[in-house]
Amino acid sequence: MELLVMHMEEPCFDFLRTKETLGYQVYPTCRNTSVILGFSITMETEATKFNTDYVETKIEEFLVSFGEKMTNLMDEAFKTQVTALIKLKECEDTHLGEEVDRNWFEVVSQQYIFDRLNREALKIITKAELLSWFMEHRDATSKKLSVHVVSFGEEESNQAGQSSCSPNPSPSEGEEDQGQAPKTSTYSYGEVSKLTFVPASPMLADATLIDDIRLFTSSLTLYHYHKSRSVPHIGSALQ
Repeated sequence: MELLVMHMEEPCFDFLRTKETLGYQVYPTCRNTSVILGFSITMETEATKFNTDYVETKIEEFLVSFGEKMTNLMDEAFKTQVTALIKLKECEDTHLGEEVDRNWFEVVSQQYIFDRLNREALKIITKAELLSWFMEHRDATSKKLSVHVVSFGEEESNQAGQSSCSPNPSPSEGEEDQGQAPKTSTYSYGEVSKLTFVPASPMLADATLIDDIRLFTSSLTLYHYHKSRSVPHIGSALQ
């Protein structure tokens, strides 16, 4: 996934930022959520120009074009990226704090793989394997979670409907009117805006809408947290 993201960074920015001009903040990244691995693409755009449903379709278009780009990738270009990532992992720590943080992460995650960077077998990854992995996770059976966070304010409410791409969805029953300020709730750290679920537009008619987060997560499979059965070299690692 790290190698995939290295190949994806430049074309992702070029497609979504330079060509589509959706917004300046756009980047792919690897994800490691309690040792469940994945990758994501994050896009920040102005609510007065494009709504999130339109941005979603453009991200999907990029992933299709990226698959074609990887298929036509020259072997030499692939090897160059592999070499760059290997050098990045073999680079010595620049200061003691960097070494401490890396080793301490192994302790708190109960993984204890203090030589993780050296053990990652990047040198044997082939272009065919990388392409196969990407295509496998892009087929109809793969899982994807798309999170849309929409800002709410006087300016967004008055101008969002002017977007030439697609209109913002209208408020459903119980939501605030567009001309009104959002409701707030008071917590120990102050007032925060109430989370309001906005219905998806017809653009995403095939998507499963999550309007109750707790109900959705309660139906998911709970994976066992992976950790080492032994604690090798922990003494020397903490010296």
